[in-house]
Formats: sequence, structure tokens, C-alpha cells
Amino acid sequence: MRSLRYNVAVSLDGYIAPHDGSTDWITPDPSIDFDALWAEFDTFIMGRKSYEDIKGTEVEERLLRHPASNVLIVSKTLIPEENPGVTIVSGDFLFAIRRQKEKEGSDLWLFGGGELFGACLDAGLVDTAEVAIMPTLLRGGVKLSTETGDGGSRAGQKLELQRVEKLEGSGILMCVYQVVYPAS
Repeated sequence: MRSLRYNVAVSLDGYIAPHDGSTDWITPDPSIDFDALWAEFDTFIMGRKSYEDIKGTEVEERLLRHPASNVLIVSKTLIPEENPGVTIVSGDFLFAIRRQKEKEGSDLWLFGGGELFGACLDAGLVDTAEVAIMPTLLRGGVKLSTETGDGGSRAGQKLELQRVEKLEGSGILMCVYQVVYPAS
């Protein structure tokens, strides 16, 4: 089964984006091999807000030209005809993600955001949280993970550190955590 990997940049104080959705706070580091990273995935999953934040940017362009790209956007309001090149999932998105995990192929990149990550985490779908901790304090914005609002949030979700790497040039910490779910 393919892995669902939440791969995200986060500020030291736990935010994945400021309120305006900008990305200029993310510290660049030329040692990061983005081509190699993107090659590990063939499916990209994100919420509507994250998608709207990247629309018209180089990131959206890269997603749409990825050779094996399957882009799923979780949204109840986006209109499929107005968003070519992506699949809008307006119904049971957890079911749709489970189905994607069962298919043959590369891993799935849970691209964002905090609400979608929280819902997928509560459903037991996230395999790893791969966070690039930026040496930046945003002091507000979109949290790394949010409560789902349905009372099903798992407080104290356990993670097991798999590896950590400090990027010397930028001070970014690249951390990979395995999500540890309680035995059922």
C-alpha cells in the first residue's frame, strides 16, 4: 500500500502559512533537491485553500506538468470545469484518499493544509509527517494541524522520529516522523 506523507514547511512556532497565504517566509536552501523529492510522488492531495494559494504560481505549474501527476483537491465549492487538470473531490474525501492509497504507484503527498491533515490523521490515513522546520517565527496563521471540529481529534497523537537533518547553509531542520496509531 502506498504511503500518505504530509510533507510541509513549518515555522518554528508551528505555522504552515501566515494569514495571507504568502510563502516568502520559507527559507530557501539550494541543497534541497526538489526534483528528487517530487519524483517520489505521483499523487498530490490538498485542500481548497492551499490550492487557491498556489494557483497561478510555479508550484501549480509544476504539479500540472508532473509526468505522472494526479492532483486531488478537496473542496465543496470549487467547480471542476473551472479547474482543469485537477480532480475536485467534493464528497467523502477520506474514502477517496483510502482508494488512492490502495492503488499501485508512488507515494501520495498530502500538500496541505492543517485542517485536511487533521482529518486524515484522525482517520488513520497519514503514514508520515515530514516537516521542514524553518528558522522563522510567523506568530500567527495556519497551524500545522487543526482540530477537525467533529470531536474526533486525537489529542496527543504519537509520532516516532525516523530521521532529522540540519541543513547547514540555512538552518532548516528536515524531520521525518512515523505516525504511531494505537493498536485496534
